[in-house]
Amino acid sequence: MSKSEASVQFKNGNENKGWMKKQWPWWVAGLMTGIAEVINFLFLPLGAPKHKFIGVTSGMARMLAGAETTVFHGSLIATKSDYQPSLQWVIIGALISAVVFAWLEGEFRGWVKYPKALLVSTAFGAFFFAWGTRVAGGCTLHHLLGGFAAMNIKSWVVMLFASIGALIGFAILRQLNLSQYFRSQDTMWFASQAKDLGWADGLVYDKDNSNTKSWIYKGLVAFMIILGLLFFYNAFFGNNYAVQVGYADSFEKTKMFGAMISAKNLPNIIMLLILGVLLGGAVAKTGFGTECGLINPELGSIASKGERKGAEILRMPFSIRTVFVSYQPFAALSLHLLITGTVIFIAFAFFGVMEGHHWATEAFATQFAQSTGLEFHKTGIAIREMTSLSMDIFGGLLLGLGTFLMIGCEFRNYGRTGLLYITGLLIWPFFYVGYLPYTLARDFWDGLMGSSPYTSTTFVPALIAPTSHTMQVLIYALYLLLWLGAFIWAMKTGAKNVGVETKDLFSMNSEDMYLARLEKIKNEGGMDELSAIEKELFDSAQKP
Repeated sequence: MSKSEASVQFKNGNENKGWMKKQWPWWVAGLMTGIAEVINFLFLPLGAPKHKFIGVTSGMARMLAGAETTVFHGSLIATKSDYQPSLQWVIIGALISAVVFAWLEGEFRGWVKYPKALLVSTAFGAFFFAWGTRVAGGCTLHHLLGGFAAMNIKSWVVMLFASIGALIGFAILRQLNLSQYFRSQDTMWFASQAKDLGWADGLVYDKDNSNTKSWIYKGLVAFMIILGLLFFYNAFFGNNYAVQVGYADSFEKTKMFGAMISAKNLPNIIMLLILGVLLGGAVAKTGFGTECGLINPELGSIASKGERKGAEILRMPFSIRTVFVSYQPFAALSLHLLITGTVIFIAFAFFGVMEGHHWATEAFATQFAQSTGLEFHKTGIAIREMTSLSMDIFGGLLLGLGTFLMIGCEFRNYGRTGLLYITGLLIWPFFYVGYLPYTLARDFWDGLMGSSPYTSTTFVPALIAPTSHTMQVLIYALYLLLWLGAFIWAMKTGAKNVGVETKDLFSMNSEDMYLARLEKIKNEGGMDELSAIEKELFDSAQKP
């Protein structure tokens, strides 16, 4: 080992830290989000479960509509009765849990500093993503974590084009020399030491904490405080905007009233908060997001081609290249889909429960019911559930593009908001703006969504074997085995790439993997080259 190689040492900031004081292994995120989906599918709303997977984007629109109508007594978002003001307790739970976890960990991320160009990118990303959620009929959380588990062909198509959109977003950030800032999570001990070495992982470290003193950061914090107060007000007092514009006959029949804190609503609110805590905690303690799992196989294969080649193509720092070659985001996604899909499979195979997002034409639903004895929940004209080729493609591209430009999918950014990342704070005003292209021309977009269905049902097993319940069950079972195999492959391949045993990876968080892989590279005599690569990435990046 050369002198320069010996000089590259990272002091492990995880040593002597308890479970709550450090980040968690990635698979825990798959477990937490999977449990959240299962709770939502089996129990909510309490007493009359709808057997649907989690969706939060319409809830976000209703929350912003509630804030908007409370202040201005008018709305650009609440343009239809189903968009009337309300509260989304899952989002609120995610924000609260991220704040609490950051407090317990002793580290908020206000110190993370980005160049202004990346803040502009985040704003555009939030705009595109919010717009995409409307025309694609849901966000990446909805389609990837829910739709994939339920074998929904609409979600497959949306996420296929979201992958393409994400790669376009990556290409844009790379061209602007901003891809060096794409990271799953940041911890000060690692970033500060990387900064001292002149490595790209240290780009975000703001030693003087000047980021939190900027007018942009202070303005965003003030904006979130105002939003929080408005949400708090509506949780207890609500508003009657829906009644004023004729969306409801009485205040008691508004969505706002149904989501307000009351003895009647409290049990459901608590359960929704639990879902949010699980989702927000998964993000806060691992850095997991749907975009990481979605693009992990593609970018992981590139990063595995060697440090020099991977860095030249991706222009991403050592930390994210390590995460990608570990395949842990894909492992977490696979575990989530295995857990969620197994529960939905049991409900379908043994109890005849069709997941609520599945859609079928009246003719197909009739044939399906006659031959299998089961019934679809969604038939006929159901804009949100049915397939629409043009909008599924367009919406998917917007979702993927947005998720990469704002460094994370929607629910990951809710967690980042609670962690006080400046990008997490920034998404909120631009999500609002992003809803407007849809809400201001809703009839136009709904017409497009209903104009070009490309299949008679969204449920893939029923599409392949419409008259045989047994074959549908077999297809579903084989699909679950595919995700089991994907999880096992990701864990084994990732462990090999990091330089540890597979069993060790179950207890390692991202930073543990960084150090283990650094040791592997040092033992192979590649530390000098790695250090040179990271310094080149640092020099080529746009600086905060």
